[in-house]
Parts: sequence; C-alpha cells; structure tokens
Amino acid sequence: PDGRWVAAAAIGGPIAIFHAETGEQKALLPGHAGGTFTLSWRADSQRLASGGEDGRLRIWDVTAGGHQVEADAGASWVETVRYGHTGDFLATGAGRKLRLWNSRGDLLQAYADHPSTIADIQWQPDDLLFTSACYGQVSTFRTNAAQPVKAFEWKGSILCLAWSPDANYIATGNQDASVHFWYRKTGKDLEMSGYASKVKEVAWDSSSRYLATGGSAVVIIWDCGGKGPAGSRPTQLAGHQSYLSALAYQNRGTLLASGGKEGRVCVWSPKAERLLQCANLPGEITKLVWAPDDQYLVAASSQGKLCVFRRSTD
Repeated sequence: PDGRWVAAAAIGGPIAIFHAETGEQKALLPGHAGGTFTLSWRADSQRLASGGEDGRLRIWDVTAGGHQVEADAGASWVETVRYGHTGDFLATGAGRKLRLWNSRGDLLQAYADHPSTIADIQWQPDDLLFTSACYGQVSTFRTNAAQPVKAFEWKGSILCLAWSPDANYIATGNQDASVHFWYRKTGKDLEMSGYASKVKEVAWDSSSRYLATGGSAVVIIWDCGGKGPAGSRPTQLAGHQSYLSALAYQNRGTLLASGGKEGRVCVWSPKAERLLQCANLPGEITKLVWAPDDQYLVAASSQGKLCVFRRSTD
C-alpha cells in the first residue's frame, strides 16, 4: 500500500518480497507447502497475509524478518485472503468456509458453510462490508453480523467478482462465458454474454463508469454510465495474439493495462481507443498491478519473471 515493496507468490510455495524501485530482494518467505495461491497486504504495509494448498492462513511481519502468525482456515486449501481497506479486518475463503479475522490473525467469525467452493472475496469501499462469490450466489456480509445482509442468486459458476469504486455495482466474470451485473440498491441484474471463453478478468476504472473484461483476445469495455450497459455497444481494443489473462486499471488515472497468454503487456488509453505501449515477457502474464501512485506497473509471468515498468513522462 505504501508502494515500497512488491510481493510475489510462486506456485511452488515461496513468497519473494522485492524493493519496488530497485528490484533488490528484501525477503524470501517459505510460504505454503504445495503452493501459495493468494496474497494480501495490510494497509500499513507491515504485514502480508497468504494462503495456499496446506489450508493455513499465515500473516507475515515483513518488518521483523518474516515472523509469522498461523491459523487453520477451515479446509484443505485456501483460495482467497483479503485484508479490508483499513487493515482492521481480514477475510478468508477456504473451500466452503468463510471466516473473518482481526488484523493480528485472531478469529472473529466462522460463517455457515457456503453451498459450494468460494471463488472470490472482495471488500466494499467503506470497509464495513465484504462480498463472497460461489456457484449460484453472491453474498454480502457485515463485519459485526453472523448472517449475510444481502444475497443475489444466479444459476451459474462465478469465477471472479469486483465492486465498482462507488459501490453501486457488483460485476462477476463467469464460467459460462458471460459477465453478470447487479445494482446494489435495487438488486436488479443484467448479463452480457457471447464471450469466446470463460471470463476470469474484470476491472473497474476509478470513476466506476467503465468495466473492462477479458474472455477473449480482445479487451471489451462496457460503459456503465447513464442508463447502464444494457443494449449498448462496448469498446473493443485489439492488441493481443492470444486470450487475455490479466487486466488492471490505474488506481486514480485513466490508463488500462492488459496481459495475454502469449506474454504481451499492453497499456491503453481507452477513451482514445489507443495503444500507448507494449512489451513482451516470457510466458503467460499471470498478474498486473499498478503502484498506488500509478507511476509503476508490475507484470508477472508464468516463467517466474517480474517486470516493473515506469510510467513515461511524455
């Protein structure tokens, strides 16, 4: 969160922490036996939460040589860990088990089992509510209540979800090659279908107007302003030779980064429908993350490479 460090998890288990500007390695943590699946920084940038195939939640104090707190997340593997925006709470999804912890790793709430494996967890911008997704439902929980405060049902396999920054929309990418929307206040929903493949990449811009989606070799951007995206024609950005594997809007700016399975990273000005820069990495692009100040972009590849790009001043 302070932009100083980049943490990267390898499928073999280790977690490497690098100085973002120099590339110097600060620490190499053992991670999780069998593979580390998920990482989340606390807001103070001093602690890093991780989960993996050993079913354990681990919280690493990166200022104290990697000292860790460890807890049982409730299932044989941990798919998702997510700190809230202030860092006071941490949510985990392990199999069908949803759990809430305080920032130190003390268990606050073990919720009733979900009907299927939890695919994703996201916090709302106000940090009091968080949302889980599994097959057939999206449920929102308040940190001080044991039962969901709102649930949206839909018969389909959800792969990822994203709250718009203004908390008016929930968007999900789905196994059946579709994107689903819910309006938070009314519960009204709509669906965008016809993608070439399952949609595992969804990203909102900072204004909450535009939603970028994967599901093909083309970046598809829906305009959710005005009456919403229903019946509208999306913007389509073509610059990849293979299906997309990562998307990331800037935190405050308007630029969009896309990564493909062929290893290409593209940076776009979506409003101008213009490709600004591109670079090729070895292997599929597995993650794209903008620094908090939007001056750096980190790209990770399936070949174990991390590349940090500095934003041009031009």
